[in-house]
Amino acid sequence: MAKTAETKVAPWRRPVAVLTVSHAIQHLYNAGIALTYPFVIIAFHTSYTTLGIYLTIAGVLGGLLQGATWLVRKYSTRSVLGAQNFGLALAAVAGAASGTLGLFGLARVFSSLVYWPQHPLGSAYLTNRYPKRKGSVLAWHTTGGTIGTMAVPILLSIAIAAFGWRDALYLLAIPLALGGVYVATALARDRVDEEEHAVAARPLAVQIRALANRSSATVLAASVISAAGRGLGVLAAYVPAFLHHQKTLSTVEVGVVFTIMSVGGIAGPLFAGWLADRIGKRVALLGTYIIGAAMIAAFMLVGNSMLALSVMALLVGIFAYSESPLLQAMFADTVNPAESRQAFGLFFAIAYGIGSFWLFAVGLLIDKAGFHAAFYAIAASFVVAALVIATLPRAKATGTPIATA
Repeated sequence: MAKTAETKVAPWRRPVAVLTVSHAIQHLYNAGIALTYPFVIIAFHTSYTTLGIYLTIAGVLGGLLQGATWLVRKYSTRSVLGAQNFGLALAAVAGAASGTLGLFGLARVFSSLVYWPQHPLGSAYLTNRYPKRKGSVLAWHTTGGTIGTMAVPILLSIAIAAFGWRDALYLLAIPLALGGVYVATALARDRVDEEEHAVAARPLAVQIRALANRSSATVLAASVISAAGRGLGVLAAYVPAFLHHQKTLSTVEVGVVFTIMSVGGIAGPLFAGWLADRIGKRVALLGTYIIGAAMIAAFMLVGNSMLALSVMALLVGIFAYSESPLLQAMFADTVNPAESRQAFGLFFAIAYGIGSFWLFAVGLLIDKAGFHAAFYAIAASFVVAALVIATLPRAKATGTPIATA
């Protein structure tokens, strides 16, 4: 495998920074499009169940495609992620121009066909180059997505209030396209050596090996269960709607509370990643699941006070957004670094592909039983995921594999 050193401080900051920005650009789209959902429901006279079907299709396609990293094995991370961000700009324009829910849904599905490489390629790029800092560099990578999520709500909410949701999406396309230019020019070209080429040529064997490994399979199972409460998934899709319809907040107030939740999503993963590299990923993840479940449930119990909602949103963000990088770091400990692209492809295909069915399940629960029942189910998913992770043996905090097949 290619040799990558961590001996100097300066060199590792640039690629981490560029991939963090790329992830932020990806989530500018995800968070921005979520803010339009309450208005799309009204404009197209539809329901959250119907919208949830389109979101599920988009999520499943985008998630499962992450298992097909062999499709881009001949291309550098730089070129693939640059093209990804240009594609998201086109998806935003297509969504803004849609005249029916079907066209809007197709634009959302198209976005899933272009944004899938960020997670497996970015995570593999970082864990291969900084094996002793897996928790920290993956926390930064995840935090990039949260920064993108945080940057959108207030500004786009103001744009929606001033110009309408369609024009707001047109405006959103501008930073997405600029992000594509930045990533395509700023990220150092990665080199896939002979060993990694050989692995890329047999992706199915790598993925079967990961599924046969008890530790890998356990982490994958937890990732599907906890996808219900993942900050960059279901919560990002439905919290704005909850605040708008259940708590009757104004458009701008929704943007403020959602932004505060995203602030928690920045602080939480960075601290969790730092802590995991010192006390162990398993312990850090178990604590995140249990406390996160309590915070999500408590979020339902506060009234309509902006202060109370903001405080609880901050706490939800801290723990809901910390789950993903900790799971990724645990999974990275179970696979051969030379197989990281293919293995991470499997991880994200399962965690975000199969896990995307939660988008439909939560949308259906909202329509049938209300927001409270849906969010209590989300909290319960974190508790069950914690029980699954608790079955894994303890591991050293240095990042050694937690078990063998």
